[in-house]
Amino acid sequence: METTGTNARLKTLLALEAKQRLREEVFDELLAAGEEIVLSTYEPMIDAGEFNPNIYIVKYGLIRGTYLDKNMEKTAGFALPGSLLISFHCYYGGEPSFYRFEACCPTVVIRISKAFFDDLIQRSHEFALWVMSTHQNQLYYNEFRNQLLSGDARSRLLQLTNRLQGILPEQDQQFANNDNNHDCNVKNQLHNRWQKIFPIIPSKIIASYLGITEQHLSKIKKELLKEKSSK
Repeated sequence: METTGTNARLKTLLALEAKQRLREEVFDELLAAGEEIVLSTYEPMIDAGEFNPNIYIVKYGLIRGTYLDKNMEKTAGFALPGSLLISFHCYYGGEPSFYRFEACCPTVVIRISKAFFDDLIQRSHEFALWVMSTHQNQLYYNEFRNQLLSGDARSRLLQLTNRLQGILPEQDQQFANNDNNHDCNVKNQLHNRWQKIFPIIPSKIIASYLGITEQHLSKIKKELLKEKSSK
């Protein structure tokens, strides 16, 4: 690991992966067991068809999960710094990975062996609860993503545009500014991640995330800009 400041920032981001709190010394033990892996743009962290049950934490950059659907590449999701990444096909199912996890830009991840990770779960009830909470957060994110991307392509893009501008739905305004509440900060981190992701990635990846073609995305963008200029 590089510096105390870097460690502190990474631990702060990791803490926002779960509502369950974890003592700093447990984070220190987890990170100390890891090995830094440097990835260039589009280089896989775990490739589809590869068996890799290790655990990864994004330190810098951005990781994208992709899969093939009838020979069309689709985007399953993204992982920003502080995200815990696991191929569950490998880790839990003992099978090759279905997803390809690749870097969207120059990225550094920390690789932690499954053996160490499982041993820490066995030794630390506190860590086991934190891991469970991170997985609950990921399940919530998956359901939230499906909610966000429901409807036609135009409404999907409008919802993403609002997220990029930091506009939260009315029911989530309570999470916007609450520095003293950890649970609120966890949810706030989830809602604001769009602003950090999409400036990094090209339109073709946004289109694959929305489930539309790049040409359709361009057409919708032009329509929205035309409407905005006419107001």
